[in-house]
Amino acid sequence: MDRSVRHYVIDQRLKSSPPTDKIIGSKKIRMRHLCTFIALSLLLSITLFGQSENAVISDADIARLPIPVQRYLRYTKTIGKPFVTWVELTQSGQMKLKPDAEWIPLHAKQWYRVPEVAFEWQGWVKAAPLFHVRATDFYDNGVGSLKIRLWGFIPLGTAEGSEVSEGELMRYLSEIIWFPPAMLGENIAWEAVNDTLARATITDGGLEVSGDFHFDPDGRLTAFTAIRYADMGDGEFRLADWYAPVSEYADFNGWYLPSKGSAVWLFEEGDYEYIRLKIESISLK
Repeated sequence: MDRSVRHYVIDQRLKSSPPTDKIIGSKKIRMRHLCTFIALSLLLSITLFGQSENAVISDADIARLPIPVQRYLRYTKTIGKPFVTWVELTQSGQMKLKPDAEWIPLHAKQWYRVPEVAFEWQGWVKAAPLFHVRATDFYDNGVGSLKIRLWGFIPLGTAEGSEVSEGELMRYLSEIIWFPPAMLGENIAWEAVNDTLARATITDGGLEVSGDFHFDPDGRLTAFTAIRYADMGDGEFRLADWYAPVSEYADFNGWYLPSKGSAVWLFEEGDYEYIRLKIESISLK
């Protein structure tokens, strides 16, 4: 399909599937303390953001950002909130391991360091009766990986290399929608494309990737799109259009953030929606 046509298809999907406002209560979960992440986050909040941990985000702080990004920061109630250095969230949903496979239940936890670019995601799926599989996505300082383990400890496969690292950095960029203060980081360069579209380029660990943030006129983010490496199996990677729409928002302890969404590969041979997520809780510190 011609790329201009594919972009038109994406635009039409964004217009026909706007996110809905739905407030849900965040569930209280037992915190898992990753001491190294926390210590580095507290230090980096001062060295990279140039702010003390008690500083709050003001209108003056966001003035340099494109107008649609400023609207998003206001819509998510980021103004008046503190700069964030550590994020933990829990997710539920479904995953499809292959385009023709059945949907299987998923639950996951994820941790981020901000504004230094680092995260770990642990997702559990029941691949078959008595067969529970844990997938771990990881990125830190220019290196990313994906590891699959049966019952959490028997290795089944590992994906790594430059394509994987770039893909994990792209993932981080797409997910700053859950911790908006990261949009102010000096490691992200913004470009205003139009009144409802902004392009971000993130640089970290010798890598650089870019993606587009789509908003509605009120400031709600409706989707993230990019060209990203897709793992086709057997060590083969290819660049493909990647589309991550947002369908709902919710209140999380005073932050109004995306709560439901999905991710879709837009392959030439057909679309492959591989994950549907609901955010159960978010803790920003």
